[in-house]
Amino acid sequence: MSRKILLNVGPYESRAAIIEDGKLCELMYEIEDDEKIVGCIYKGRVANVVSGTQSAFVDIGIHKDAYLTLTGVENDFDMDLQDIFKSPIQDLLKVGQDVILQILKEPTPTKGPRSTMTISLPGRYLVYMPKLDHIGVSKKIFQDKERERLRGIGRRILPKGSGLVFRTAAEGLEENILKRDLDLLLKMWKRVEEKIASSPPKTMLHRDIPLPMKVARDFFTDDVEEMIIDSEEAYKSIVEDCEFLTPMQRASLELYKDKTPLFEKYGIEKEIEKAFSRKIWLDSGSYIFIDKTEAMYCIDVNSGRFSGGNGLEETVFKVNMEAAKEIAKQIRLRNLAGMIIIDFIDMESNSHRNQVLRALKEGFKGDKNKPHILDFSELGLIQMTRRRTSSSLDELRKTQCPCCKGTGKTLSVRTIANTLKTDLIKESERYQTAEITVQLHKSVLDVFKAHSNKELKDIESVIKRKLIFKPKEDLDIEYYKIEPSLNTEPIETDITEMPNSAVPTNRTNKKRRFKYKKKRNSIPES
Repeated sequence: MSRKILLNVGPYESRAAIIEDGKLCELMYEIEDDEKIVGCIYKGRVANVVSGTQSAFVDIGIHKDAYLTLTGVENDFDMDLQDIFKSPIQDLLKVGQDVILQILKEPTPTKGPRSTMTISLPGRYLVYMPKLDHIGVSKKIFQDKERERLRGIGRRILPKGSGLVFRTAAEGLEENILKRDLDLLLKMWKRVEEKIASSPPKTMLHRDIPLPMKVARDFFTDDVEEMIIDSEEAYKSIVEDCEFLTPMQRASLELYKDKTPLFEKYGIEKEIEKAFSRKIWLDSGSYIFIDKTEAMYCIDVNSGRFSGGNGLEETVFKVNMEAAKEIAKQIRLRNLAGMIIIDFIDMESNSHRNQVLRALKEGFKGDKNKPHILDFSELGLIQMTRRRTSSSLDELRKTQCPCCKGTGKTLSVRTIANTLKTDLIKESERYQTAEITVQLHKSVLDVFKAHSNKELKDIESVIKRKLIFKPKEDLDIEYYKIEPSLNTEPIETDITEMPNSAVPTNRTNKKRRFKYKKKRNSIPES
């Protein structure tokens, strides 16, 4: 299987795409100023202790208290650590007590973040646990001899009273390489300890590394053919700071310099737009619906225009097989978590049901958030759960609509600015004019004007045109219009509407990006 990593680093958001056999299988986002706190270490103060559920709520200085239980570490390092704390929680924690904890799961609109007092610092080859006397080895390292060798190394290099877990990437490595990785984590923990002594409660003591470095640490292995980065600063940072990279991995690093945006060239933008759509068309003409309720996600499969097969049962089976693969892909891309109900088209054959179930499970192969999938129920539904470790794609890239006050959602201002920047680069090639005029919402223009207009100057330098912005408060925030400053036919980009003659490519029945010519009177007048 061929694997490739694409890294798009922008002023408003950074994105990473993992491609397997030419198909996008995973997306990761990091948005500037976003409150993503998984992996962060806090000094908090206990606000409440609930003995009935053996849990506590800790004030860490954000909008909701952190939920704390006395269990082991929940993460992706294959550790089997349960019941670390044996005493009842009311004997260990009291209201008003200061505690050091680490965030396991992001908060939701209705729940606070989930946390643990078992601190873990992940490195390239191992995970250091300063407060736990334990040596573990990834379950993906199967040979007993290698597992025992790594445990022996751990006993020699590990400070007394602390613990570590060897990650899968540690297999076969020499002791000096593993010790160098541990030394970096020990220095990191020392800085945390210094902050613990000097910081008041409700203080963040440690934040995880930026997305480019995290991708290089966790995903850039020897089986990755190439890792392409479109930011020179991020490229240099990885080359200079990631000392763990092998010569083969360094040779696979590539700085992208093409004028065409990286994600546009590899077709990732179309896949992202598709991931925002409620209705997804499949190649056969069938389609699936993905809806979110307060308690769960519901996915419905429909045959649509598909009529192939030798009979009804065969037709239904083919539709369900295609849908099962796409559903697994969309769940991973959108990072859906919690309870998920899938309503496949009814099948009479048990053999067909088993094959569809296998196809669905196969689609989650390699997924770090391992799902738990049940068999078909008596009603023909599949129930599954997937662990939540971070916000979904929808939660990350959308913000509350200023027009509807929460009854709907729009793309975030930074995402719109990033899309507009991409379109300006593409549209500048169509017009040989000295100036380009852009009508847009004032909030989008404010994003461009941040940091002393640096971003505006950078765009003008790239497209070699002067930009004239005409902000309007009464425009839909997702709407903008790009046109040359001459009496030529304008080209419009309207995220809010789509003409009937257009072929839908992403967000059917929702606001979407689509280029086409339309009447001028469709644009609100000043």
